[in-house]
Amino acid sequence: MSAEYILSRAARLRAEMREAGARAYVVLNDEDSNWESLFYLSGFRGTAGALVVYDDAEPELFLDGRYAEAGRTQSPYCVKEQKKNLAEDLRESLRAHGAEEILCEARKTSHENWLRLADGLGTWRDGGAIMERLRRRKDAEEISCIKRAASIGARAFLETLDAARPGMTEKEFESLLNYRISAAGGGAGFDMIVASGARGAMPHGRATDKPMERGECVTVDYGARWNGYLCDITRNFSIGEPTDEALVLHALVKRAHDAGAAALKAGASGKELHETAARVFAAEGKEKFFTHSLGHSFGLEVHESPVLSPRRDDALAAGDVVTIEPGLYFEGSRGMRLEDDYLITSEGAELLTDELAPELFVVSK
Repeated sequence: MSAEYILSRAARLRAEMREAGARAYVVLNDEDSNWESLFYLSGFRGTAGALVVYDDAEPELFLDGRYAEAGRTQSPYCVKEQKKNLAEDLRESLRAHGAEEILCEARKTSHENWLRLADGLGTWRDGGAIMERLRRRKDAEEISCIKRAASIGARAFLETLDAARPGMTEKEFESLLNYRISAAGGGAGFDMIVASGARGAMPHGRATDKPMERGECVTVDYGARWNGYLCDITRNFSIGEPTDEALVLHALVKRAHDAGAAALKAGASGKELHETAARVFAAEGKEKFFTHSLGHSFGLEVHESPVLSPRRDDALAAGDVVTIEPGLYFEGSRGMRLEDDYLITSEGAELLTDELAPELFVVSK
């Protein structure tokens, strides 16, 4: 990211700070507790560090000896090498700047750290909603990163599928797919789901040592990263020719997926979108087997707001990036999900994962 690009994010944050009556905004990443917001505002990517954005002074980036050189390379901000610990160094800086009204992400800051930071120093308030607003609307550069991640993920999946065979374990498939993503220049996305046969009934079935057997279907929910940004994709494949039952199930899930995707537009509510897909399943008497939300937003994190859920009434806006991922799960028997990524535009929605066909793939070895 260019220095100008990062500085523009700080300018947007300052505007939000003024609206909230705050003098400083603190982002603390304590051993990977919040690398995403720190990276978003500073350009620095590491497991520990902190940033203070002031309303009337240059931001300060606090890093220990492991990361000081990287921070100077990655971020346009002044790097302050850690002297004591992040909390004490932050407090010293805030006192020096006379900051009294201070914002910090409560959800991303441990209770212990919050108490240490706030002890006798100004008034601390939760600024999480501000960061959520800043990170929600994806700009052209962020969309480019997500598309690149999706392209890497599509190619890696097809290459891994070429190497799949009966008897390969779910963990072997997971490892090979992660390797292919890395070899293509991407980064690991999130904990992958590889669920074969009856394990497909588990929406979050992590890969195991179970062999993938001929006659089974396999659901793979995975992601790749590019410059920090994710894609989130789910595809299914059959070991050998798929059964008629598998083809019917995949076709039904795809109809629900297509119905939800067709209804995507700015102003649509997540609840309405979920119900649009659920009605497809209800027409076949299978709505009770759709056990999770239709989708969610993502970016630097795999789950961000808004959410396409029957329990939330979030309204979509242009610039949101969301998944559509309906699924059906039959305990002890089978399951299937189909997931793609979409950018909400003023005209409707743009498919970002178009390099990987939404088909039931076949491993014929």
